[in-house]
Amino acid sequence: MRSWKKKGLTAILAVLASVSMVSSLAACGGSNGASKDELVLTIWGGDIDKRVMQKRLSLAKKKYPNISVKLQYIAKDYDTKIQTMFSGGTPPDILEMADNINAYSSRGQLADLTSDFPNVARDYGKTNQKIYTYKGKLYGAPDRAAPAVIFYNKDIFDAAGVEYPSEKWDWNTFLTNAQKLVKRENGKTTQWAYCEGDWWAWYMTWIYQNGGRILDKDGKPVVNSPENVEAMQFYQDLMYKYEVIPKPQEITDSGADPLFAQGKTAMNVTGFWDISSLKDAKFNWGVAPLWHGKKTAVPMFFNALTVSSQSKHKDDAIKIVKYLTSKEGQRPIAESGLDMPANLAAAKDKSFTQASWNKNGLDLTAFTRSTSMTYAPPLTPEWSQITKAMSDGMSQTWNGKQDVKTGLDKAQKTLEQALNK
Repeated sequence: MRSWKKKGLTAILAVLASVSMVSSLAACGGSNGASKDELVLTIWGGDIDKRVMQKRLSLAKKKYPNISVKLQYIAKDYDTKIQTMFSGGTPPDILEMADNINAYSSRGQLADLTSDFPNVARDYGKTNQKIYTYKGKLYGAPDRAAPAVIFYNKDIFDAAGVEYPSEKWDWNTFLTNAQKLVKRENGKTTQWAYCEGDWWAWYMTWIYQNGGRILDKDGKPVVNSPENVEAMQFYQDLMYKYEVIPKPQEITDSGADPLFAQGKTAMNVTGFWDISSLKDAKFNWGVAPLWHGKKTAVPMFFNALTVSSQSKHKDDAIKIVKYLTSKEGQRPIAESGLDMPANLAAAKDKSFTQASWNKNGLDLTAFTRSTSMTYAPPLTPEWSQITKAMSDGMSQTWNGKQDVKTGLDKAQKTLEQALNK
């Protein structure tokens, strides 16, 4: 699954903003390498992503023997290269998309799939429906969708005599237990309870759990609301008042995932990808659904399959997308351990919940149980501006050089200017 910490819309906006580049983009776009009447499907990722998608396409070929699909893997600069194809008049027929989807749908580059997936909320969950719907129309077929969960170090919890985490925890329970999981030697912290940063999935979750929002129902920014100030104050207090999570300046050469893998934190809230990263961990660990605040709110990491509005084989492309996002078409995702299928029937099937690759006996229902707890972040076409405004406005807050309200006021002002254009 694509890491939202590393990918954004900057590349897309840079390409689209410069009209003078269109002719050169068209020239370098050229042919996408497909033979006549052959569909092209583009993805990013690693070797396992390619292998699993190719297997799924082989199954699709059995279902539709008269439809041929060429898999085109784009290792880097995915968005820029896709926009090059669009500008050159040779976009792929089927495109993998994530948080950037509405930068495309808002420009008419994606086909409306509303009538093709009439039961999207039932089959994939309400959050997926919200994520891929723009101005009342569905533009993405949910493909992979794993909620964040708590990865926890059982050895640290056992040594501290603390119960393992669960969705029954609230903020008070989290704080009480977190304080018991910290270790200090000679005035220096050697083991933290938890670690976070300025990634949207961390700070927005505190906000949504406290009843706050980033945009109101009319799409206007409300980032400096009382609910958000209270949530971000608690977040900052975890660093500077209670000292249960590291300050940014204490971990300049590391991050949440590696710190947990090194046994330096008791908990880590992250995505499905971390399972493979921990296969050689020197400690016992497990996964559990996330705690709650005033409300239940869990971030979800997701990919969709979309169809180009310029495709000359739109009907065939939609048939392939519908198959790939069916229970049968998603089984290879579950069986490979690549991710959690977005199709709820596939995710609840024993091919996932009792997967043979799960050598550690993880409770994979922690992911499936969390699906109904997820929230949809505000994936407007201005998503990258939203996350940048929050990161820029709050950076000095996380560094302890600015109070929470000032940081949120800065982000509010930036977003008011950006979204009112």
